[in-house]
Amino acid sequence: MAKRTSLLTPAMTPQSRHEVEPEDAPAASISVPSTSAARSSGKRPGKYHLGAYFDPADPTAEAFRVLAARTRRSHQDLLAEAISELVAKYEADKQFGRAQ
Repeated sequence: MAKRTSLLTPAMTPQSRHEVEPEDAPAASISVPSTSAARSSGKRPGKYHLGAYFDPADPTAEAFRVLAARTRRSHQDLLAEAISELVAKYEADKQFGRAQ
């Protein structure tokens, strides 16, 4: 197996003298996005993250991983189905006034 290297390796290595910008060079302007703009635009516009953290040894988490692998379904797909079943089980649509 090939040795895995960190993505941060280039940032952590010291710069050589040839890579340092000369002092008389104009400074590059750095634009920092505002917090609200950074949160509203992303790789998945119009979506939000929904998840939880589990101990890797937790039987529920292990069963979830095995189920995803054996059914060849994504975690997102399995979670969407589970949430839909929870909403139906507790009749959440009716309880929160969203009955159709």
